[in-house]
Amino acid sequence: MRKFLTLCAVLVVSMLLFGQNQSVVIYAFGSEMITLDPSTEFSNSIVVLNNVYETLTMYADGKLVPVLATEWKSNDSGTEWVFKLRKNVKFHDGTELTSQSVKYSIYRCINLAGGPSYIWDSVESIETPDKYTVVFKLKYPANIPLIAASGYGAFIFSEKVSQIGNDQVITDWFNSGNEAGSGPYVLAKYDPKTQIVLRKFDDYWGGWNNKKFENAIIQIVPDPSLRSQMVTSGKAHITRDLIYDDLKKLENNPNVIVKKKPSYQVLYLFFNTKKPPFNNKDFRKAVAYALPYDDILKYVLLGYGTRPNGIIPKGMVAHADHLEPLVQDLNKADNFLSKSGLNLKSFRVLLTYMQSDEGEKKTAELIWSSLKKLGIDTEIRPMNWEQQWALARSDPSQAQDMFIMYWWPTVMTPYDFLYSMFHTEDQVLFNLSYYYNDKVDELMDRAVTLEGINLKKAEEFYRMVETLLREDMPAIPLYQIDEVYVLHKSIKGFESNPAYPNVVFFYNLETNF
Repeated sequence: MRKFLTLCAVLVVSMLLFGQNQSVVIYAFGSEMITLDPSTEFSNSIVVLNNVYETLTMYADGKLVPVLATEWKSNDSGTEWVFKLRKNVKFHDGTELTSQSVKYSIYRCINLAGGPSYIWDSVESIETPDKYTVVFKLKYPANIPLIAASGYGAFIFSEKVSQIGNDQVITDWFNSGNEAGSGPYVLAKYDPKTQIVLRKFDDYWGGWNNKKFENAIIQIVPDPSLRSQMVTSGKAHITRDLIYDDLKKLENNPNVIVKKKPSYQVLYLFFNTKKPPFNNKDFRKAVAYALPYDDILKYVLLGYGTRPNGIIPKGMVAHADHLEPLVQDLNKADNFLSKSGLNLKSFRVLLTYMQSDEGEKKTAELIWSSLKKLGIDTEIRPMNWEQQWALARSDPSQAQDMFIMYWWPTVMTPYDFLYSMFHTEDQVLFNLSYYYNDKVDELMDRAVTLEGINLKKAEEFYRMVETLLREDMPAIPLYQIDEVYVLHKSIKGFESNPAYPNVVFFYNLETNF
């Protein structure tokens, strides 16, 4: 209780700083920030950056919408894209958005080669024939409008920051709480471990009305129970990542609204295809059909999720609607087990999961119970992420047998899922089933080059990949979680956008009174 009262006192002081006539919305968020450099940030700080910066395009409700770009087109081969920029857009430093700003921002991301820089791999050069025209010349066909909508690495900022110094000096400047975006909010206070304060940008091109929140606070509150108390009491207006049992109770609380929609975040179970017994395809299928998918949804997610048909999550282009989702079928499991010819008494399998994730823990326990009924001796081992990933990236012959991991997209393309987890790798990164199939590689690589010019054909190739992955079963999707936000009744206008995980776009919100 003392912890709650202390935090509330901090929030009251913060709100008083704005004055009585200004409105404040508070987002209670569970994790601290990492970095504020818009060229390299690849973690939690996108909850800040997406309110301070903008991108050329945005992905919303399954389609691309214009933001800093108003229109775009490509040549027939998809190797050249021309964007027209929105006019009369100001950055927070007072300078105007121009084609040079776009060129500088994207080149800085590419040149720093940080976490999200790979999204621009197709770019050969960027030309600026006039103040409001940007031309991307590509090494190979790519869907640049979709890439430009990424929640990481696609932010456009004032080229004036180049005058600060070299790249390291600029990075230090950003991480000290400075910014140069064009978004609806400016950064007023930055304490990455406790609180971030945003203020209205008066000259925002989108304009303002008196119902919008002029100020926003992102309050760092690691304890999910405390976040729940804050939103029910009105000390915070928005939160997420609460304990599922608490969410069920909150659905009946008249002071809050629980909003959920499918995310693009999926939990996968990877099989070690380079090591017995999972180098045996029939054994992999036996395990796949033994798992209690319905129980996992019911007892782990409490219904806050779904089961995707294939690797690509539901709601994304080329989702495997031609396949049925996997279901528990113990007769099939027994048949495949017999077909494998393996002696179950001759081995024990190891399943690893991230120890800090309660959902992964409960899922691992349900998998253990199901495999025990099939006669498969299984060890489930909780590990921190660094240890789990290090083991998985070691020699496959010495690595775990099964590995649980979430994946969510950087760019809203099926390629982000298929390439990262199933494309041949010289050195293991995220292909944690160690699965190498030249046909799968070829099909997904052809598909991504067609996305911008012939999406229907690209979808055909992606579905072929899904069919091959179902046949070979190197990994299986366990569940696709819902994005669940809890809102205080005093706000309206909120809609989550799963393409931008954890981000609350404060500009879209309005007071309900």
